[in-house]
Amino acid sequence: MKSPAPLLSLNPSGTFAGLITASIWKGRNYIRQRVDPSNPSTAGQITARLYLGSIAKAARLVLTSTQDDESTGSQGFQDARDLAPSGQSWISFLQRYAKDVYDKTIVHWAEIDGTEQGYFTTNAEDMGLVDYTPVLGGVEQTGLTSGQQLMALGFFGKDYLENAVCSAAVDDNAPTGQEVEDMALYFNETTFGA
Repeated sequence: MKSPAPLLSLNPSGTFAGLITASIWKGRNYIRQRVDPSNPSTAGQITARLYLGSIAKAARLVLTSTQDDESTGSQGFQDARDLAPSGQSWISFLQRYAKDVYDKTIVHWAEIDGTEQGYFTTNAEDMGLVDYTPVLGGVEQTGLTSGQQLMALGFFGKDYLENAVCSAAVDDNAPTGQEVEDMALYFNETTFGA
């Protein structure tokens, strides 16, 4: 509950005179100038949100240690976690390359035929991914389909995790259904490669 006089209490919380905000962060009291957040819709910010949103949706496919009954996570999760720079989470590591994997996915998706696209889509949908079409600034944007989200993870795995299974699925203009399934399992199954 917020105190009506936040600066006079032992644990201040709230805004005083619309100018100063008091709160607790990591167990420590602090006071700062109140700033009204803005949400500008510049072209650059809309594009950045599109990249990050698309990649965040793809990351839902990745089996993390907290989601895994065995508490290990998929091999893709373990590789991303272990290769992330010190102090950076695996998801931050993935998002760091959001633009690159998004752009590669859009180009490569157009280069493969409907059968190959179907391999990605079927595996992605089987694992719970859904198409992502964000509305930013009141305008529908071109997000990533479920299959494209899986492909984006593949480019992350190939380029930044240096994984051969991912390379097999995204390097070729005619990936096999088995190559795409193996890549999906790399990100989504605990026992992949065991």
